Amino acid sequence: MYKILTSALLVLFFLGIAGCQSTAPPNLMHPGSAQTQQNRAVRFDPYPENELAPPMVGVRPRGYENPIPEPSRARWQLGNQSQ
Repeated sequence: MYKILTSALLVLFFLGIAGCQSTAPPNLMHPGSAQTQQNRAVRFDPYPENELAPPMVGVRPRGYENPIPEPSRARWQLGNQSQ
């Protein structure tokens, strides 16, 4: 009985962490350099893209008027981190 319970708990543990990219919590006190934060903001852009609907002029903040082109975003999905 003890072996079955231990095995079941181990299986549940490994299934629980299998989908996690990392088990480390985010480091909120040291988020990175300004360049790292800017690159992250460009990659995870919350503003709408112009390919899906008519362009929304004046919505994006200054310096981010031009969204990243679709081929570059597609490379990010493949795991290539370059811009």
